[in-house]
Amino acid sequence: MCGINGIVGTNQTNAKEIIEKMNKSMRHRGPDDEGIFADERLALGHVRLSIIDLTMAGHQPMFSNNQKIVMAFNGEIYNFLSVKKQLSDYDFKTHTDTEVIIAAYQKWGLKFIEKIDGMFAIALYDIELGKLFLIRDRLGVKPIYYSQTPQGEFIFASEIRSLLASNKLERKLNADVLSDYLTWQTIPGEQTLIKNVKMIPSGSYMVVEDSNFQIHAYWDIKNYSTYTGSYQEAVKNTKNLFFKAVEKRLMADVPLGVFLSGGIDSSAVVAAMSECGTNINSYNINFNEKQFSEAKYATIVAKKFKTNHTQIDLSAQDFLSIFPSALNALDQPSWDGVNTYVVAKVVKQAGISVALSGVGGDEWFGGYPVFNLLNNASLAKLKLIPQPIRKLMSGAMALLKEDYAKAKKYELLESNLNVKDSYFAIRKLFTNRQIQTLLKQAKPFDKSYFPSSSNYSEISVAEWENYLKPMLLRDTDQMGMAHALEIREPFLDYELIEFVLSLPDAYKKGNFTKSLLVNAMGDLIPSEIYNRPKMGFVLPWEKWLKQDLKVVVNEGLDVLSNHPNFNQSTIEALRQKYFNNQYGIRWNMILNLAVLGIWIKTNDIN
Repeated sequence: MCGINGIVGTNQTNAKEIIEKMNKSMRHRGPDDEGIFADERLALGHVRLSIIDLTMAGHQPMFSNNQKIVMAFNGEIYNFLSVKKQLSDYDFKTHTDTEVIIAAYQKWGLKFIEKIDGMFAIALYDIELGKLFLIRDRLGVKPIYYSQTPQGEFIFASEIRSLLASNKLERKLNADVLSDYLTWQTIPGEQTLIKNVKMIPSGSYMVVEDSNFQIHAYWDIKNYSTYTGSYQEAVKNTKNLFFKAVEKRLMADVPLGVFLSGGIDSSAVVAAMSECGTNINSYNINFNEKQFSEAKYATIVAKKFKTNHTQIDLSAQDFLSIFPSALNALDQPSWDGVNTYVVAKVVKQAGISVALSGVGGDEWFGGYPVFNLLNNASLAKLKLIPQPIRKLMSGAMALLKEDYAKAKKYELLESNLNVKDSYFAIRKLFTNRQIQTLLKQAKPFDKSYFPSSSNYSEISVAEWENYLKPMLLRDTDQMGMAHALEIREPFLDYELIEFVLSLPDAYKKGNFTKSLLVNAMGDLIPSEIYNRPKMGFVLPWEKWLKQDLKVVVNEGLDVLSNHPNFNQSTIEALRQKYFNNQYGIRWNMILNLAVLGIWIKTNDIN
């Protein structure tokens, strides 16, 4: 795993100096090597974390044999060896997947994208054509951010911090998406919190020529078929595709591990790794506070598959001492990413450079409450009450007790109670009314990524668009690479996803959570794992924010209180109500605001 960046424009007199700054800002992504290419049209930068072919032959930016192609690459191509067999006419100088991409482009042009399978962000410059191609993987695991400078240059990088390090962009907060952030705790879609900085969409490539660019999609998650086979066949196919997804991600020339939380998803990954015959190094974070620890479940799985298991014991104080460093490592604000930062830190310290993760299993196999809530009979009963009466009910409830934590329920009562309204109410953090009081100018919210029906596959796609891709995958990339740890996600395998999305709801529902996945794994997952309540990475945030982290919270809220986009009176009222235990304001609302404020301050955003 690596980091890439570049700049395209007419003024290239100091291009190398700019790229050096951009490389330096994300050297944590690639501490093993770095390189720069520049000509009269563009400059490319690269920092390398060596995973395949550890020799200097893998140095990037890498040239084709005829010197007509130069490329900087971030990611892994899992099927590069099979693709390489189709390129026997190319004289390979390295054992890297990077060189395979170059050779594939020379043979097939951009059609090579359809042949590669992996997580990737590619910057490929065709010198003869004078065109730069920026290519992002199907599911959006690896990011590419881009912008145009006030001078008309085009600039891109693996991280927003790298763009800012160029000193070519305004450090201006994007007020248009603040409503999105307060709703989702992240920014779905192409926009970011920095004005004029966007992300290339997943499953797309961009063609850049003389600072002009066009984006083209090559894969669409919604283009899945409809499965007509039996349930038994679906279970068998799910198992085969999942095992294949795990096996292809075991490719590495460095030590490899796995995050083992003790939940269904990570346990399934360990089980598949064991069946693949690999030597497993598993890692589990154990908190001293019993109510927050899943260590006993992780131990059950580790013993069953005889892994080289490491239990990393952390006290609350240990976690809190890491928290400030995690905030400083954020490329974009997210309190959820702190969890990944802590796990990645200790796993890297154990000598591991690649780790498998179970992220994504909940989205495809119906592991979140939202899947059942949108099919809840109580919503249908509420529809029987005329909307004007429901609005009166909502108003009466709000007057009876002004409660930020319940405000979205009141808003749901006033809505049309269709699937989009219900999904929005279930998943959002702050309501529309609350956002309008927090911001001086709240922007309309885009509901294009919402499900139009309660079909499981539609909900899965919505979860990917609004949570998995813009938050979990982004945090996994940022916080893993903060420690030069490559994290691979078997549940983000596009072939597995296309198949699971094709299945009818009846195949995904069952007597226990993620029954299709559990049935596909057979007796490989112990019953203690899937017969227990879902826990997740739960921490005593409520206590910490009012005690140990109170200074951090106040620091972040102070920034927002004095920021021109926020209403000071609302921020101060929320602060007082929260610390005085009033009105049921939830800890994640306060933490979401505080982390945003700290991120603005840390990155000197105006």
